[in-house]
Amino acid sequence: MNICFDFDGPIIDVSERYYRAYLESLKGIEKNRLNILEKSTFWDLKKIRINDFEIGLMSGLTLNESIETAELRRSLNFKIDLFIHDRLFPDIYDVFSELTKRNIFFFIVTLRRNSHLVYAMKQFKLNKYITAEKTFSVEDKKNFTNDIQEKYVLLVNAFNRLGFNPKETWMIGDSETDIHSGRLAKYSKVIGITRGIRSKEQLETLKPDHIIDNLSEVIGLLDH
Repeated sequence: MNICFDFDGPIIDVSERYYRAYLESLKGIEKNRLNILEKSTFWDLKKIRINDFEIGLMSGLTLNESIETAELRRSLNFKIDLFIHDRLFPDIYDVFSELTKRNIFFFIVTLRRNSHLVYAMKQFKLNKYITAEKTFSVEDKKNFTNDIQEKYVLLVNAFNRLGFNPKETWMIGDSETDIHSGRLAKYSKVIGITRGIRSKEQLETLKPDHIIDNLSEVIGLLDH
């Protein structure tokens, strides 16, 4: 039995980083004509797949400003200075400890860049649970346009390199990219988690095998 975790969403709360990127993208625009969204409103919009352009319009930006800030935000979301705002979800250490006790093999497959993943692994002291050979991420300078295809390749590379059967492995993620790529790679169960970038309602449309709110619920699924 093996478990594959996506990183951002299931393990790391990235909502503050994305919100800081949103605020930074609005710098230089006259504040008196802006409708700056509260973090909770901003994140709720992201979870129901409202795109950055639409969020710009809701924030009082012109058409051109919304286009420009949407493009800017895509890069700001991954600005290294903003990674300090990421937070580890509070159940992670307990879940990883329990999985280790049960001799369940677990690993990470993420569309984070290699250096960003290494930074976070050290930042949150996750190396004691997941060593480098159990992490799969994207090369820093690699360009790609299809998230599902890239994630699928990483998932296949993972079970080839680790030498296990995908039909004996669960995939846990928080987005359509995770659900679709997990199915394409023929992982035995694909599980959606609601605390990431997509709401429960959005995940339900993708019809994963299970939907959970917290990673600790995985332990309960293992007992059934």
